[in-house]
Amino acid sequence: MVYWLVRMVRVARTRRAFGFGSVLALVALSILGNSACYYAFDRRLKPDIGVGDALWYSIISVTTIGYGDHSAESTGARLGTVVFTVLLGLSSFTVFLGLVIDQVTQLALKAQRGMGTVMTTSHCLIVNFPSASRVKQVIEELRSDVGHQGREIVVVTDQVDQLPFSYEDVLFVYGSPLEIETFDRARLAEARTAIVLATSYNDPRSDAEVASTVAVINSRNLDAHVVAECLDERHRLLFQSVQCDAIVLGQKIAGNLLVQELNDPGVSQMVGEITSNLIGSTLYSTPVSEPLVDAPYGELAKSLLDRGVNLLCVVRGEQTYTSFMQERPKVGDRILYIGDRRRHWAELRTEDVPDLPSTRGPDRPTQDPPRDARRKGAPQKRRRGR
Repeated sequence: MVYWLVRMVRVARTRRAFGFGSVLALVALSILGNSACYYAFDRRLKPDIGVGDALWYSIISVTTIGYGDHSAESTGARLGTVVFTVLLGLSSFTVFLGLVIDQVTQLALKAQRGMGTVMTTSHCLIVNFPSASRVKQVIEELRSDVGHQGREIVVVTDQVDQLPFSYEDVLFVYGSPLEIETFDRARLAEARTAIVLATSYNDPRSDAEVASTVAVINSRNLDAHVVAECLDERHRLLFQSVQCDAIVLGQKIAGNLLVQELNDPGVSQMVGEITSNLIGSTLYSTPVSEPLVDAPYGELAKSLLDRGVNLLCVVRGEQTYTSFMQERPKVGDRILYIGDRRRHWAELRTEDVPDLPSTRGPDRPTQDPPRDARRKGAPQKRRRGR
């Protein structure tokens, strides 16, 4: 019996589908065989026994629960219980439970090591792993943003075997970011946004690898908003050629802040606060989807300032206006402001500046304009059927 059990377990593990099916068939055979013996022999002593009672008695016996509401009394029923339950049923059911537990454990280990497929939608991808502290910072900022609350984050990299930290809404996929199979396991087709970090801040090939990763992402999901980290501003054209939605020159910005802080103490502290979702007011942006006001940005800024919203600048195509007092709103503009929460253009117009004249009828909520309006000068993504 021991040899038989060991051989059954070995076959089940090496040939998983066949093993599961065989063991499950043995469990079913033990239940049906014991039920037939109990029903055939004990029915003479207890005429009220039904088929359901016989199945119930067999299932409870095989699973070792044994409520005691039914028991074999005739010799034939008892022999059936010994053969089908004690010898066949208990051993096959034990092996079946072991296989189930083993399978669940394997799935958990695969998920922990990033070898499985995540089950999520509308999530954010974080690609590459330059350092644990860097990735943790990005994750914490995302989790504190109201727009990302309730959305899971999937880290995709082959630079670590498993994540050195744990968050309940952060998943892990191990694999090369340059392979489609990796992103298929990360459910890229259902992702909403993606952040592609530098592979290493000391690697001169980082920008090329990051741009290649952006190209792979766009080949699978043209609707995902992709932001990439660029180390060298001279590579900007490279990112535009792969239709990256936005790039962040982290090292250049850090260098600018170092010099600025040296000459004007307090600048770094202010920038750190307005660019963080964790403390104080935050820097937000919203597109001008329709010219709702027949007044320059200067009047809008004054009215918003009285209500705790500080309009900082206007981005129009490749130009940034920090002096915008006489500029008038145009469709496709993106305004950047500091506030206590995110507001859309229509909300800024209707709630914060009710005294400004309107060029059209009643206001209504609007959505962001197409990406090509926000990325003037960059190659446009052409939507393909999926």
